[in-house]
Amino acid sequence: MKNKKQKAIKEQPFEKRQDIKKLTLFITIVNGGQSSPILRLFENYGCSAQFVQSGEGTAGRQVMDILGISDNKKEVILSIIKKETVPKIKKELEAYFLVSRKNMGIGFTIPLSSIIGVRVYQFIADSL
Repeated sequence: MKNKKQKAIKEQPFEKRQDIKKLTLFITIVNGGQSSPILRLFENYGCSAQFVQSGEGTAGRQVMDILGISDNKKEVILSIIKKETVPKIKKELEAYFLVSRKNMGIGFTIPLSSIIGVRVYQFIADSL
């Protein structure tokens, strides 16, 4: 039993805490079979929530023949990251895309304005 004279420890409301970081959704689209290095890159920067979806490019056969593209299979990677890491990740992605013609892709961000649930935020922000 608690002693009535003991002071209850007051915890600061979550929305007023200083350790809250803004999050963003980083979407990367790469050629099929190229998602593994991208996933590792994001994991190195503390990304704890990533999703990979298979896709197909929209170019027609004639356009693909002109551009010399034989396969239009794509992988779409959705990564939720802290906003402060975006410049570092963009720099590393640019370097990855420049290494080889095979490493082609595109990456962009969408800011997240709210997340429902403190525990969900803590999991996604890797701050549990």
